Amino acid sequence: MKYKIFVAAAIFFLLLTNLSIVYSQEIENSKSKIQIHDPWIRPAAQGSNTALFFVVENKSDKPDTIYSAKSSLSEVVEIHEMFKKGDMMGMRQVEFVVVLPNSKVEFKPRDIHVMLIKTKKDLKIGDEGEAVLLFKNAGAIKVKAEIRDMPKMNGMKH
Repeated sequence: MKYKIFVAAAIFFLLLTNLSIVYSQEIENSKSKIQIHDPWIRPAAQGSNTALFFVVENKSDKPDTIYSAKSSLSEVVEIHEMFKKGDMMGMRQVEFVVVLPNSKVEFKPRDIHVMLIKTKKDLKIGDEGEAVLLFKNAGAIKVKAEIRDMPKMNGMKH
């Protein structure tokens, strides 16, 4: 009988410890000075490329840097920017994006974005996908993004 009480108490203690660790991580993330707003992903067929868009807000008095991203949705994840050289438009990988103190940076179509290369499955409108954004100071920030169609721009659907 004493053994069963001991085992039950030990299990209760382990569950309580794990719960407090999870709870403290949630509190830490909600108090982060880096906030991610409105994350979304363009729909894509398996094997094709798409992008993750969002607004990153730095509520601190120090700059922070997003230097990488990870996602199980695709084989490769890179931070990209669009650029114009003469009459040519292009896209290139960037090593990092600095978010200045008390400011926002919008990762949006035809600008800075997180590229998801060779998607592992179809990404359909209405579904959700996850990614982890890696910051120099804030660390890893996990985001859930809705799969949604591109917004209409300049009166045309792109």
